[in-house]
Amino acid sequence: MHADALVVGAGIAGLTTAARLLQLGLRVDVVDRADEIQAAGAGIMLHPNALAHLDHLGPGLYAAGRPIARQITTDPDGTASVLDWAAVWGGERLPLAIRRRTLSELMLRHLPADSVRWSTEPTALNQGADHVDVVFADGGTGRYGVVLGADGINSWTRTYVDPQVRPRYLGHLYWRTTVETAPPFDFDDWRIWRSGGHFFGGMPIGGGRYHVFLQAGLADPRRVAPELAYAQMAAIAATMSPAVEALVRSLDPADSYNVRPAQGLSVNRWVDGRVALVGDAAHSFSPATTQGGAMAIEDTSVLADELARHGVGPQALAAYQARRQPRVRDFSRMARLHGVLSSAVQANLTPGRTAGGATTAGSAAWFRRLYRPLMEAA
Repeated sequence: MHADALVVGAGIAGLTTAARLLQLGLRVDVVDRADEIQAAGAGIMLHPNALAHLDHLGPGLYAAGRPIARQITTDPDGTASVLDWAAVWGGERLPLAIRRRTLSELMLRHLPADSVRWSTEPTALNQGADHVDVVFADGGTGRYGVVLGADGINSWTRTYVDPQVRPRYLGHLYWRTTVETAPPFDFDDWRIWRSGGHFFGGMPIGGGRYHVFLQAGLADPRRVAPELAYAQMAAIAATMSPAVEALVRSLDPADSYNVRPAQGLSVNRWVDGRVALVGDAAHSFSPATTQGGAMAIEDTSVLADELARHGVGPQALAAYQARRQPRVRDFSRMARLHGVLSSAVQANLTPGRTAGGATTAGSAAWFRRLYRPLMEAA
């Protein structure tokens, strides 16, 4: 046996899976088709149900990010509503915003040196009675107790486990970048401006950086050439409000803007014998939920728990699917409600607010009810 487990993919799901399995004393290989860490999306919000499973990263995680106490949403008339995240989660831990690359680098530092083989991926799997033989793109081979596909929404491993499932467009496109934390992007809170089905906003993510995003509601996904990314973002911002237009004008058109469609996915089969899917390979949600990473991290914790309980083999993977599939199905329902709630007329959720003012009443209770199924994991 080359190792107990092969982890395909060195993103958040893959690196967390490797760390959890190494804590069990298992031998783990990690491979990734990229040449180095890929951290698309600029920033990520880690809610308490994710943070509860990242204790192995130690205090360095909190030092690298920024806790987010409030979310302030502003409508075109200038009316603002304040969401108190401590009230939502009902505990001492606040959501933590962090740069994706910083998080990935921190995860990689907590693995043994040379844990990841870059620039290769599986090209063939062959399951035996007590192992999986793997052929890699670089010509190498390996034999493993289990193969764990954490290779994202366009997963190669998924074509082996559940080949009929394809990602679907969720109706909005995302522009994302990071900028220096300086005026006008020096807010301490998570800020959102919304208008006409579009959302613009950002949050501090630590390290003197600020995450900026535009979520544009579009009927069809677009391919956006890098040289046109800023111009198209600015054109949409001009339809929203003068405040958003001014904020976008302050950005540097020469910056790097990551532009991607929001895609959803949920597989029917997570497991085939000794092969299992983890994270976005099994389920993907709109970034608006800020729970995609958390769901992947929860996967890794349950997977490690079942491997510790049953040993390295099909029984553990089947138990992992049995626990996670209903959880993700329930979260998919929550994600749909989240979309309705986020797009609703805010006045209906926060009685008593006035134009140009702000209120904390109401919305925390709505969001707390929405997030209740996630509380136990936190």
